[in-house]
Order: sequence, then structure tokens, then C-alpha cells
Amino acid sequence: MIANIIYSIIFLAVVRILYEYTIRDRKLPPGPRRLPLIGNLHQVPGAGELPWLVYHQWAKKYGPIYSLQFGGTTFIVISSGEIARDLLDRRGSKHSDRLQSVMAGEILTKGNHILLRPYDETYRIHQKMESPVLNSKTSPLYAPVHELESLQLLKDLLATKDSHSFAEHLERYSISIIYSLAYSLRVPDFSHPDVATIHETQTHMLGCLVPGKWLVEVIPMMKYLPRLLAPWRVMAENYHLIESALHLKHMDHGLESKSWNWTKEFTASSLGAGMEKLEMAYDLGILADAGMDTTAATLQTFVFASVTQPNFLSSAQAELDSVIGSDRIPVLADKPRLPYIMAIVNETLRWHTVVPVLTPHATKVEDEYLGYRIPANSCVLALQWSMNMDENIFPDPHSFLPERWLDNESKKRYHAFGYGRRICTGRHIAENSAFLVMRGCCGGMMFCLLRMLGRMMVMGSIGRNWELSFRAL
Repeated sequence: MIANIIYSIIFLAVVRILYEYTIRDRKLPPGPRRLPLIGNLHQVPGAGELPWLVYHQWAKKYGPIYSLQFGGTTFIVISSGEIARDLLDRRGSKHSDRLQSVMAGEILTKGNHILLRPYDETYRIHQKMESPVLNSKTSPLYAPVHELESLQLLKDLLATKDSHSFAEHLERYSISIIYSLAYSLRVPDFSHPDVATIHETQTHMLGCLVPGKWLVEVIPMMKYLPRLLAPWRVMAENYHLIESALHLKHMDHGLESKSWNWTKEFTASSLGAGMEKLEMAYDLGILADAGMDTTAATLQTFVFASVTQPNFLSSAQAELDSVIGSDRIPVLADKPRLPYIMAIVNETLRWHTVVPVLTPHATKVEDEYLGYRIPANSCVLALQWSMNMDENIFPDPHSFLPERWLDNESKKRYHAFGYGRRICTGRHIAENSAFLVMRGCCGGMMFCLLRMLGRMMVMGSIGRNWELSFRAL
């Protein structure tokens, strides 16, 4: 009986893939040569390769829009900012969906991960519920939290005796801001017991999202296999227990707190009235996890730029001296008066982008662009790294040059936080978090690179394998 089920699943999958390969392949954008049945699966970047660099090389060969085939799924890869704006912004009604994610979307998060949800009415309800606490008008109200945490970060950096731990201080800063807002839960130091569990859940999620790793993503019907034949499903279900317990615990803390927080706002919202508790707990948890990880990585990039290409620091100091003086520390309200500091924020986001390949969009209905066919249910990958390194838009792209952002034209061509209806809702908070750290470091701290330990950077990937010292100016 079980053997018949397996054979039936394999037969149906082969029929589908043959259809994709022979019929739907017509008029697609160019791309690497495909093999029958598997498409380009044999060319998936290996463990020692950085995927976005492989995709970038293919873009040089096949053009700014090309296609790949992974099993039965067509991938449309974009390396041009203008094409990304055309498809993901201007034609967002067609290209704002998500592909089915079995491991991460269905099994690990039970359909509760907002970033993996299809673009439907349920998604829009969740988005509307989040908007009031994340929009550009509300975000400045969080200034006291940002400023308090940024001051502790500067103090921690100056006091650290272990030059390896600077990354932990940056991470503590980003975690504490977002957890204070979401749950009224400060993280005063990196040894907080929840930090390890947060890292564990993020590792599980990233592992379930690795392209080409799980056969069930190519043959979704495999999810119906008995548990005995699907150890990968048992693993993801165990991950779900850990992750859901963490999110529910934090939500309960937020509800029990006497302070205002996002948890209380969500539960009081009429939009959340019909939601299950776990569904809302995931919304809060995903906001917290996403904000924590990207902010910490952005700040590491800034520190790296400060020790390897420090020429910009004197211009930043001059602006701070001219606008703020030496009598006080700049605050969030000073941001409009400090364009060069904001230019540093933008250049940091561009120079070594935290997300080299944006979360894939999916196409709801068939589309045509530049004479190419974009099939329904195809996946659209925006290569943010390639766009950031486009010499036509950003001359001398490997140099850290904040001055390029003082030209308004550059700002119009850049989407650090995604596109269209899937743009990052927490972008205003992320910008404020980065601004306050960079203004503090540029105005009162000197970075000193003690030594590099091994290979520190590989074209867009920055590791922690380096030592620093920090001292006040």
C-alpha cells in the first residue's frame, strides 16, 4: 500500500515536471541550459559558494532578467533595479504573492509566518494590524527606547575587554529595542536566557528555507507520507514546538506587563478579534526576529566600513560639530538636520546588503515583460546585491562613499527594504536604530582594527573573525 502511494506521487511529479519542461518553457527569459525533469537543480550553488555571486555571474551572461527551472518551478531572476520596480512595484498586483513553502511555511510555522503567507485578504488584515505601530508617524514616538539602548551600546563598546564581543553588544542592542517595544521585555545583556533560544529558532527557520535542500519543496505531495517515511517532517514539527512556545511565552509577558507594548495593541485591535492566540503570537515574534537580525548585521557592516574605509568619519564628525556642537548628544529628532549621517546609513545598507537576495515574490497570473513570458506561479528573485553593485547607478560600487546619497536621484533608485506590497513594514524603526548608533560612533568613538583572523570578507559576506578595540575621542 505504502509502495503504491510512493509510486503514484513520483509518477504525478514526473508528469508535472515534463509538462513544465516541454510546454511552459517557451518564450521564457534566457538562462543556463536545463536538463529534463530536474531543470537547473544540478547547478544549485554548493555549500562553499555564495548564491548571490553565482546568480550575479549568470546575470552578466544572460542579462538583467533571466530564468531558472528548479523541478517544476520557474524562477525569474532580476538583477536590474528598474526591472524590479516595473514588476514588483508597478505591477505589484501580479507579483506580490508567495510560493508554497512546505517545510518553513506549512510544517514549521503552521501557516502563521506573515512573510510566507500568500498575498490575500488574511495577509492584508495582518498587515493592517501591524501598520499603526510601525508607520512613519508612530516610529519617532519610540525615540526614548532607541536613545536609551543606544547609550548603553556605546557604554558597552567602550567598556568591553574582549574585542570579539562587540558583535554581541550590537546584537543585544537590536534585540532589546524590538523586544521592549513588542513585549515590554528589555534584554540588558547578551547572557539573557532567551537569546540562545531566539538564535536556535532562527537557525531552524533558515535551515528550512534553504533552496534545493528539501525534496518535498519540489514534490509537495511528499508531505502526505507517513511520519515513519518523513523524518524531515518530524524534525520541522519539533522545531515548531520550540518556536511556538517561545512566541507564546513572550506574548504572555507582554500582556502581563504594566507598560504599553505592541502585544497589547494587537490584542486590542478589532482586526485581531478573530485571530487565534498562536497566530497573533507569530505576528509579534516574526516582527521581533526580523528586526533583531537585520539591524545587528547592518551595524556590523558599519563597523567594518569604519575600520577599513574610515575617510568618511571626518565628514561625519564635521557635520555633528556644525549642527549639534559639543554640548549634547544628537537625538532622533536631529535626524532631518544630519543628512550626512543618514547618507552613512544608506551607504551601509547598500555597500554590504544584509539581504543579498530578497525574499522571493510569486506571480499570481501570467504576465509578459520585454517580450518574455512570466508564467503564473513562478518565483521572482530580486538580486539586491547585483543592484547595489551596478556601476551605472553607483560608480565605484565597492568603495564606501556616503556622499553618493546626498544626490536625491540615487535615493529614488534604491529599495533597501524591498518592493511594493511586500516592502518591509519595520523599515522606519530599522533606520532609526541604525541612525542612533552611527551618530554616536561617528561623534564620540574611535575604532581600531587590531588584527584580522583568517578570511574576513568575501564579496558581500562579513564574518565575525576579526578583532577590534574601541575608545572615546
